[in-house]
Amino acid sequence: MSGSVESESMNLVRHSIWLNRPQDVREYTTSVAQTSIDVAALQPFCRAVRFAPGDILRQKGQHYAGAYLIVDGSVTVDRKTNRSPEIVVAEAGSPIGEIEFVQGTSAIATVTARTETSVLVLDARTVAHLEQKQPTLAAHLMRQLKIVADERTRENLLLDSTTKAFTLGPDIDVLLCQNSKMLESAQRLRYKVYCEELRRRSPFADHGKRIIADDLDKTGHTFVAVKNGETIGTGRVNIPSEGPVGVLEELYGMRRSKYYPHGTAVLTKFIVNKSHRGGPTIIKLIAAIGRFCVRNSIKEAFIDSVPALMPYYKAIGFRQGSEPFLHQENGLSHPLVLDVIKHGKRLCNERSVRTYIHLGARSLRPHDPLLK
Repeated sequence: MSGSVESESMNLVRHSIWLNRPQDVREYTTSVAQTSIDVAALQPFCRAVRFAPGDILRQKGQHYAGAYLIVDGSVTVDRKTNRSPEIVVAEAGSPIGEIEFVQGTSAIATVTARTETSVLVLDARTVAHLEQKQPTLAAHLMRQLKIVADERTRENLLLDSTTKAFTLGPDIDVLLCQNSKMLESAQRLRYKVYCEELRRRSPFADHGKRIIADDLDKTGHTFVAVKNGETIGTGRVNIPSEGPVGVLEELYGMRRSKYYPHGTAVLTKFIVNKSHRGGPTIIKLIAAIGRFCVRNSIKEAFIDSVPALMPYYKAIGFRQGSEPFLHQENGLSHPLVLDVIKHGKRLCNERSVRTYIHLGARSLRPHDPLLK
């Protein structure tokens, strides 16, 4: 590096990103003085995790609910494209997964620990706690993550559109809701389908705001399918070990599972806009949620279905889990359970999902909404 680049007047904050080739080692720096993230200030509020060499921090194509900040060590970042060589990140305060955390996208690269690496975990709960205890620090953190995400995207250091990795519905992005605005778009779609299209009465409907929101939103992982800026599909995953799932534990018979609570998940609020049913939207949602469940070591996934959609879910791999019950929004519903150990791998692949969905779809009426 030249003296001019290292001068105090430039005050550059180095992200220490190198091309991982001994014969061509180059260092990237940012030109924004305010992109440093104070690891020491965050340590009292963040959970620390240590990775051994070879451990995977991020798997390309997976959705993650949080990001990491490097405390020490180094990682390799591989976008797995011919034109993008591996790079190495090795600077305290460097974020990993900030693009996904800010935008809700799936991971755009596979990140592997190159050396013993310590990180701080940044997730929604951490940020909420920071906002209560240290609002200035919380605002600074999110601002810096946004700056880094924008810069890395602009410079094309890390970002390569994950939707291009799939041939089905390339114009549809599946995002994991990371803020209230994204979650509200899912809640609005619920209202549109349940209350306006199906004329159902939901005890969770807010007719003034035109949304449907319930307690499971507080600890759930809500996915949205977005096309041209419009939310056209949604689905939610709740893991009982992360927060209560209420009466569903009893209705689904979840406590009988030997994997309860850490290895079980509840799938709810699967909805696709009427204009996009029968297309790739639900395929992409199921595959994204399948990958999320597998990565989070879910062994059994529980859902309930109206009678008309039973062939659809059974084709995917669900089986009867407990006795039918009267659902507050859907009427007569059948609890179902999926063996993720057996079926999870194929449900992570969009092409496999499409095959099984087509088998089940033969038994559905043309305009049956896929929803829960």
